[in-house]
Amino acid sequence: MKNFSLTLLILGLFILNSCQPKEDALPAPTTEGLNTFGCKIDGKVWIANGIRNDQGPAAKAIEVEFKRLSATTFYLFIHTNASTKDRVQLTLPKGVVGTNLLEDLYDKPFGIYYDNNFKIFKTKSSNPGQVVISRLDTVNRIVSGRFAFDAEFVVSKETVKITEGRFDVKYE
Repeated sequence: MKNFSLTLLILGLFILNSCQPKEDALPAPTTEGLNTFGCKIDGKVWIANGIRNDQGPAAKAIEVEFKRLSATTFYLFIHTNASTKDRVQLTLPKGVVGTNLLEDLYDKPFGIYYDNNFKIFKTKSSNPGQVVISRLDTVNRIVSGRFAFDAEFVVSKETVKITEGRFDVKYE
């Protein structure tokens, strides 16, 4: 009878634990235009989920700009906000479907992490990250992909690691 009670207790705890919300989970890697954006920053889950009060009424959790440049290239700008007041930005001045290397030149693809202390961390050409565009649907206005990069604060050379990034956004 003791073993049965212990088994029931363990099973009950397992069920209760599995019903807990997964606040530390990244958004699923979808390609449906679900307006999701998330990554890990130094191993901690970060999701574009908030609007900072100091950005005014027009601010959004995810802002996207897209412009077709040629049959194979496009301009893509994704700027995101979290309720923790830090931000992630991806800019592809001449993006392509597939892999885009992130550098530190503003006329090349780059990534930026803005921490909540107003420090700006940017990608480096010496250790380029990448944005991989997996879906670009100009009819339904959807762009989806994944990204990863190391970003450096130029003053102190402090580095943050952005990993397991994914986005699935609609643009206007």
